[in-house]
Amino acid sequence: MSRPGRPGGLGRRLARLVALALLMLPGTTVAAPGRRALTLAEVLDTVRGRHPAAAAAGHRVAAAEGDALAARGGFDPRLSVRGRWMPVGYYRNGQLDVALRQPTPLWGLDLEAGYRLGLGTYAVYKGDLQTLSAGEVRAGLSVPVWRDGPIDDRRAKVARAARKLDEAEAKARAKALELAGKAADAYWTWVAAGLRLRIARDLLDLARRRAAGLAAQAEAGAIPAIRLTDNERQVLEREAKVVAARRAFEQAAVALSLYYRDENGRPVVPDPARLPARLPAPPPPPRDLDALVRRAQRDRPEVHAMVAQRRARQVDARLARNRLAPELRLAGFVSRDFGQGPAWLAPTELWVGATFEMALPLRTARGRRQAAQARVRAVDAELRGLQDGIGAEVRAAAAALRAALRRVDLARAQVRAARILAEGERRRLAEGASDLVVVNLRELAAADAKRLEVDAVTDAHRAAAALRVASGRWPAPGR
Repeated sequence: MSRPGRPGGLGRRLARLVALALLMLPGTTVAAPGRRALTLAEVLDTVRGRHPAAAAAGHRVAAAEGDALAARGGFDPRLSVRGRWMPVGYYRNGQLDVALRQPTPLWGLDLEAGYRLGLGTYAVYKGDLQTLSAGEVRAGLSVPVWRDGPIDDRRAKVARAARKLDEAEAKARAKALELAGKAADAYWTWVAAGLRLRIARDLLDLARRRAAGLAAQAEAGAIPAIRLTDNERQVLEREAKVVAARRAFEQAAVALSLYYRDENGRPVVPDPARLPARLPAPPPPPRDLDALVRRAQRDRPEVHAMVAQRRARQVDARLARNRLAPELRLAGFVSRDFGQGPAWLAPTELWVGATFEMALPLRTARGRRQAAQARVRAVDAELRGLQDGIGAEVRAAAAALRAALRRVDLARAQVRAARILAEGERRRLAEGASDLVVVNLRELAAADAKRLEVDAVTDAHRAAAALRVASGRWPAPGR
């Protein structure tokens, strides 16, 4: 045992105490106390209501609702008023005609009620314009017997507008799903960059804290001064890595701000203090992948949008087939005059009529039918391709999640092994049985293992998010 008067023995004992004290210091920094960590659910909540793309999709839904309302306006009652007065001329007379027409969706039936007043003198050939002194009241209806019975332009327009609204709503959900996936990717990129910055800072702190012990050893003459210089080189190298990691973290924060927004929809760069202290465990892979694929192929909003598009095309096809039939329309009216005047105007009148019209070659109708049927078949083919792609997307995301979870297990095993080696090498250094080169390599290996763990876990969360998007299960409130 060294005598107290020998500086070398005292220096070695002091160096060992300093090194052992450094080993007891915590190696991981956490978020600032009192600051709640930013969660993915919080980011998704701001995306749903505040992202411009989501707002644009909502406006397109509102526009489709307006178009649907306008299409239903084809069945609004129509009031028409016509008047004419001839104060100068051989025949002095005046006419007033008020009509209220109500189209209905019931087999194309049109109803009409009206009032007509015709006073003065008329030529013989215009006697039908004359009424009794109180005017004429009339009512009637018109109904298609063949063409325009099952469907007509007004009903087709209403049906198309309804399908367009369904399509717009489905596309809005698809946009929300897409934004949720992008927001999740940006969030986990930000978390991974922040945790890599912490690892780089921890590595720098190790070198800085070791400098105190090496300085004491060098001052006591226990080690050559060149070792202190080598540690200073390590400090500078690790400072450069911290600068690069900080820059990557700042870039990830800016990218995340495109999805994380305030109440007014403005981008918010997240506070670094809100970085989670640790990564949550990634979710497990799906138990029944085939069932998940079937649900995704049925429930994805893109599928709903294409189904709505197909139904709109089917409306066009029905209307085109309807146009092949000849037009045969029956109409009937009843009218009665009231008041004073010629006796021949007094009786109640009832008349019925029929209209028949048909284009002989039917090239326009046949061409429209052919085009409409081809468009339906084209949408059918696109729908099959979309569902095939969704199935492949779900299976690929599930495979990526399984691979990422396997990487997580391997990375955590590497972290444990690298930490044991690094701690052991630092003890050997404190005992004088190792050197800085080996310690530096062990610490770098431990830091690399931590980074691999961070990357593996965040990749697993990204894969889980991609699986949720592919299966159509996002976004959901509170998730």
